[in-house]
Amino acid sequence: MGRIYVGAMWWICLSAWTIISFYRFSAFLMVIAVLTFHASFVGVRILRRKKEGSEKWYDWAVSIVTLLFGIGIIIYGGHLYFNTPNTILAFLCVLFGVFTSLNATQDLRFFIRKPEVEKGWWIKQHIGAMGGSYIAAITAFAVQNPNIFMPGSSYQWLLWILPGVIGTPIVSLMSKKWVRKLA
Repeated sequence: MGRIYVGAMWWICLSAWTIISFYRFSAFLMVIAVLTFHASFVGVRILRRKKEGSEKWYDWAVSIVTLLFGIGIIIYGGHLYFNTPNTILAFLCVLFGVFTSLNATQDLRFFIRKPEVEKGWWIKQHIGAMGGSYIAAITAFAVQNPNIFMPGSSYQWLLWILPGVIGTPIVSLMSKKWVRKLA
């Protein structure tokens, strides 16, 4: 089931990049596609990187590219804030840019400085990454289809935040449950 999920997520990311490249540019669709791919990639790779120092060049590459996209979306948010009246979009760009950058930075720090890890560390990271990819995918679906969830509402910006606000505690609880189970 996990492989089917990851394959579907990567296909969705590829289709999002196709839409961005050939049909209509969307900064948010771009950052959500990068965030979803990064999270699902890390979720898969962590299962193969249980041994210390077993990361490959492509682990580094995906994290560096994700960090650059996160920084780019922060810069884009600053541009929107200072040059357009769309402050909500600017705020969301900065918020998602910071979140994306922090995820990539966390991976890079893990590669550089091997922290003391507790038993079951890999399951915690796996669940966090896969849960994060799921939250990102739900966010993308909700934002791309706002009339399904909040037709004509001026609060459609909540669709950017609610999946994370609801999903993050659930992922955290599941992660803690499985770490205790392995311990």
